[in-house]
Amino acid sequence: MHETTVCSFCMKDKDTSGFISAEYISIGIHPWYVTTEDIDRQTEWIKQTARNDRRVIAIGECGTDKLCDTDMTLQTEAFHNCIAISEELKLPLIIHSVKTSNEIIRLKSSINPVQPWIIHGFRGKPELAMQYIRNGFFLSFGKSYNPESLKTSPTERILFETDEYTGNISDIITHAADTLNISTDELDNIVSENAKYLFFNR
Repeated sequence: MHETTVCSFCMKDKDTSGFISAEYISIGIHPWYVTTEDIDRQTEWIKQTARNDRRVIAIGECGTDKLCDTDMTLQTEAFHNCIAISEELKLPLIIHSVKTSNEIIRLKSSINPVQPWIIHGFRGKPELAMQYIRNGFFLSFGKSYNPESLKTSPTERILFETDEYTGNISDIITHAADTLNISTDELDNIVSENAKYLFFNR
């Protein structure tokens, strides 16, 4: 199984060994880790890093989260900044959304971005999966997902991720292949093509 790992980072991670050693990276302003004092600095860091570091193949995680303490106006501003960078630099957007799916779908409809939007760690019900799919989103499934949502989603719109899971991505793909009643190799090929289209098509 060929694996292409994209690691997600914020500005606070820039001196960590994980950031320094990662082969491919996504960078964003996570709604958990933004303050009024550092939003401009984080935005500038993303712009400069995305322009100058060839490992950057996506913008994110970014988005909105109703369960975190960060002021929603600030979260929204940070999200808009990341969307603008995604569009300007022609990089896909990886979205963190907790209890804000309706707002994010509405925002995508009003902005009509050219770059793909990917929902990170999707755990929602099939109805929400279909709502996202109808609005042109991709869905990334982690270790915990609703099997019916995976079955509902067109395979050309799905990705997989480890997120907090410390095991191997191949475990998640093998489990998902069982859910979809297809071979692990077939699903691996599908997901590889999706990743190639999203991240390596430039």
